[in-house]
Amino acid sequence: MMSQMEKTMKSLLNSEVRSLKEELKEVKESMSFMNAQYEEVLREQEKSKETIKNLQTENNQMQVKIEDLSSRVNQLEQNARMNNVEIQCLPEKRDENLLSTVTKLANVIDCQLTEENVVKCTRIARMNKDSVRPRSIVVQFSTPRIRDQFLAASIKFNKPKPPQDKLNSSHLGMTCTKTPIFITEHLSATNKALHAAARLKAKQKGFKYVWIRGGRIYMRKTDNSEYIIVKDINSLDKIK
Repeated sequence: MMSQMEKTMKSLLNSEVRSLKEELKEVKESMSFMNAQYEEVLREQEKSKETIKNLQTENNQMQVKIEDLSSRVNQLEQNARMNNVEIQCLPEKRDENLLSTVTKLANVIDCQLTEENVVKCTRIARMNKDSVRPRSIVVQFSTPRIRDQFLAASIKFNKPKPPQDKLNSSHLGMTCTKTPIFITEHLSATNKALHAAARLKAKQKGFKYVWIRGGRIYMRKTDNSEYIIVKDINSLDKIK
């Protein structure tokens, strides 16, 4: 009986051991499979990282190219306006003769100007449709020299006068409410937005002067400080 029991026990143990070996074999195979899958995931992850890195590099390069092209387009648009001035806040009248108004304005500011010097003058659409300001007038002169003379005459006219006597509608004999009239270089849409941002920054940082010359925007904090050229929004962000 002891011998039979020993055989039976050995048989049971051998059966259990074989079963455990099979299970261990399956576990090892599963672990090997999972390890292989994990290694594959790691390889794919590294490939993805490399792809993302390359895409980021390409994106940065494209961004630089886009900024460069945008700058060139803006410069071309500004160059196309080199003969122009923009007259702002001049009251509108029905059936107005803008050419006559511009020549009369030239006489007021003591600028020698004939109708032949004016290629075109027209009102332009408001950038803000809700604005109640009169539409600006864009005047195209025959040459940049005449444009510069007109601008210089307006600056000379205004410089010695107190704010209430600077160029305004009463100088043109208009009977409407006395309103100031501004004469500036005709800026591209990009430069116009940049000029507005520069004026806002100047107000925030206590800058005394913001002006335009040759389609470029300048700022100066005090009478004795160095001027700053505002090339883009990024240059405004650097102003402390």
